[in-house]
Amino acid sequence: MEQNEKIKIVELLRKFVLKKGSQNKASTALKVSSAVVSHLLSGNWEPYSDDIFRKIGAQVGHNAIEWKYAKTSNSDRLLQQLSQAKESAKLMTIIAPAGSGKSEITKKFADENENTFRIECGQYWDPYLFLNSILQQMNIVSNSQKPAYMLEEIFDNILRLEDPQIIIDEIDKVDDKVLAYLITFYNKLFKRCSIVILATNYLVKRINDGVRLQKKGYNEIKSRFGRYYEFEQTTAEDVRIMCETQGINDSDTIKLIARESRGDFRIVRDLIEEVLESETRKLIA
Repeated sequence: MEQNEKIKIVELLRKFVLKKGSQNKASTALKVSSAVVSHLLSGNWEPYSDDIFRKIGAQVGHNAIEWKYAKTSNSDRLLQQLSQAKESAKLMTIIAPAGSGKSEITKKFADENENTFRIECGQYWDPYLFLNSILQQMNIVSNSQKPAYMLEEIFDNILRLEDPQIIIDEIDKVDDKVLAYLITFYNKLFKRCSIVILATNYLVKRINDGVRLQKKGYNEIKSRFGRYYEFEQTTAEDVRIMCETQGINDSDTIKLIARESRGDFRIVRDLIEEVLESETRKLIA
């Protein structure tokens, strides 16, 4: 267990003692000796195992399940691609199955890289919500609610930055009116800002159908964003890596999670958290 996690648990323990009224009352509630509580609060941690910290932490409100980033084949490859796109101001269209983990990877990248702005689209979004979400990620309060002016605010600010990047997740959820803004982003920011869009295979079908039916703007969208970087399905090996990264090493448990999840990253995560919660409850009992 990391030192900073132990610090958090002890701080929560301190609050728990205040709430109970005394260390004796707190130790009784926690089913540990008063000496343990006293030692932990005074910084005498050396005699105590990680299991003791987890047992107490689970009872004082510490969230022991802190998801750790797992280096799967998709994640390493995508992080490298995102970095290259950012450095060379490239466009990138990522096509991945639902539950493949693409959102988690791009969140990590955006959190760790300056001048990278990530939004996640909603099905109900109109142009204002779409553009305002980008402005919010850039910490800009718009002076207007008119899309034309909001666009100019985005472009004016983004072009002042070094190696800027805009990541738009779940772009396949928006309607044609919002999707058409990709054309303007391309025209204004080409070779000056990396633009990454993420979607399921539905976007490919939608673009191809739009071109076939000669719908307005779809030829331009396909010309600009029609080269696809495709994710691979989550494999049993990926599941093993994710399990072991979170501290699950039992081979039978890992095989069960791989079988039950059927390659869906969201289900993998849910099952891993269920196992970890079960182990935490055993510690408390």
